[in-house]
Amino acid sequence: MANRHKARQSALEILYAWHSSDRDAAAIPALLAGRIDEADRADQDTKYLRELVHGVVADVVTIDSAIEGAVRGRSLRSIAHIEYNVLRIAIWEMTNRLEIPYRVIINEALELVKAYADEPGRAFVNGVLDHLSKDLRKQESAASRR
Repeated sequence: MANRHKARQSALEILYAWHSSDRDAAAIPALLAGRIDEADRADQDTKYLRELVHGVVADVVTIDSAIEGAVRGRSLRSIAHIEYNVLRIAIWEMTNRLEIPYRVIINEALELVKAYADEPGRAFVNGVLDHLSKDLRKQESAASRR
């Protein structure tokens, strides 16, 4: 069975590199190929990886606008690239993969932050995604809060 968690890890690494290289879309194919060929990621869901990376890159303006609207009292420049890209992945999934419960998406995002960033980053990502889930998944969010 293809592993989506590993696909999300690869997507985070690819999006981090893409973000750090001034968001050069031409770098995406080589970055994808590099992560797909890694031996320790052989069981990752490569189809989902491609969909996720291309989806985030295509929707980055909308996704970043959602992040900007959700962070209060914090400059976007102060957000670490890891946190930023974890948020991008989760927001894309909340918007485009409605079959995945939003709590699963948030949990996966927190696991990524736990593996790649520090504890304050985890609290920040959790707060932003919890806030955004109320808008992006209104019915699901309202039902779970009852």
